[in-house]
Amino acid sequence: MTLQQLLRLAWRIFRGRATRFLSITHGVALGSVALSSAALLLTLAVLDGFEQTLQEKVALFVSHVDVRFLSPVAQQSSERWRQHLARLNPSICLASTYVELEALLSHRGNVEAALLHADVPAVRSRYQALNIPELSAGMSCALGRPLAERLGVRRSDTVVVIASSGSSGALSTPVIGRIRVDAIYESGMRQFDESIVLVTPSVLHRLQHALLPTGISLWLDDARKSQWVARQIDSLFGAALYARSYRDIHPAMFTWIAMQKRPIPIIVGILSVVAAFNILTLLFVALVERRSTLATLRMLGLQRKHLLTMVVGYGLAVAIAGYAIGVAIATGFASAQRTMGLVRLDATVYFIDRLPVEFLWWHFAAVGAAVALLTLGVLVLPVLAAMRISPLAIIRIR
Repeated sequence: MTLQQLLRLAWRIFRGRATRFLSITHGVALGSVALSSAALLLTLAVLDGFEQTLQEKVALFVSHVDVRFLSPVAQQSSERWRQHLARLNPSICLASTYVELEALLSHRGNVEAALLHADVPAVRSRYQALNIPELSAGMSCALGRPLAERLGVRRSDTVVVIASSGSSGALSTPVIGRIRVDAIYESGMRQFDESIVLVTPSVLHRLQHALLPTGISLWLDDARKSQWVARQIDSLFGAALYARSYRDIHPAMFTWIAMQKRPIPIIVGILSVVAAFNILTLLFVALVERRSTLATLRMLGLQRKHLLTMVVGYGLAVAIAGYAIGVAIATGFASAQRTMGLVRLDATVYFIDRLPVEFLWWHFAAVGAAVALLTLGVLVLPVLAAMRISPLAIIRIR
C-alpha cells in the first residue's frame, strides 16, 4: 500500500463513525495544539514586534550610534571628524552632524522643558514617518502631542522659547524668541513626544549665533552592529569623542525586552508538552475504540509497519491541522491588531501606545518544529501499543 492510501485508511478508521467520546477527545487535542501554537506565535511576534517597533521609533530621533564631542577643540573640527568617522568602518552608511539645545517653552502661563532638535537633510525622512509636513523656513517647529497638550497649543500658535546664550555650565544671559507651531506629531514613544521639539536650523541660529554641532549621528547597515561600532570609536578616539549606541542611550527599553524573552523557553515547553499529551491521549483512546478494526485488518494481511505508519500519520495529521489552525488564529489577530489596534498600552509603562505584532519567518519554523518533534516524541507509546495488537485479538474481542 502507498503512503497516501495508508493515511487515508487511518483517517477513515480513526475518524469514521467516531463515538462521542472519541470526537470530544479529537476536538480537545486539535484545539490544544491550535491554541498553544497561536499563543507561542503571538508571544514571539509581540516580543520581536516590541524590539523592532522600539528600534524604528528610536531611529526617528536617535541614530544607531550617537557621537558627542568631549572638548571645544573637537567640536570646532566637527566636519573633519564627520568625514573621518564616515570612512572609519564599512558598516557606517551615513554620518551627519546635528544640533540640539535645551530650552524652556512657554505659552499662556504654561512652562515646559524641552530639547530643541534642528533638522538636517539626512533625517528629513522622519517627517514622512511622523505623518507631518516638512517645516517651512523661518522660526517654526513641530511639537509632540503630549507636550502640545501640556502647553495648551495648537497648530499655527506661537510659543516663547527661553534658552541660554552660552555654553553649558557658563554664566550667560537668557535668550528669548518666538517660534510658530507648524505641526504636531505623535510617534507613539511618549518619552520622545513629550520632550523633543523639531525646529528649523534658523531657530537655533537665532538663539545662539555662534552655533556649533552638538554631535555626529551615525547610521549603520545593520543596527545590531551599533554597540560594536560605538566601542570601536571609544577605543580609538576616547580622548576627543564619546560614542553610544541607541541601546546604551535607552537601556531600560531593551533590557525590559530581554528580560521578557528569558522565560519564553519555559512557556514554550509547558504549552507544547500539554498539547502533545492531548494528542497522546487521543491516540490511546482511538486505539482502544478501534482495536477490533485494527485486529481485523491485521488478520486480513495488514503488515505491522503499515499499522505503525497509520498511527504515526494520524497523530502528525492532528498536530499539523492544529498548527495550521493556530497559525490562522495568530495571523488573524495580528492583522486585526495592526488595523484596529485592539490592544492598547500605557505608553508611560510600555514606551509605546499599542501592542506591536511582527512575525518573522523563524517564528513559524520554530513553533512548527516544536509541535512536530514533541508529537513524534509522544507517539512512541501509542506505537508500542499498536505493535501489541495481533490478529488473535479479534477472537478475544468477539
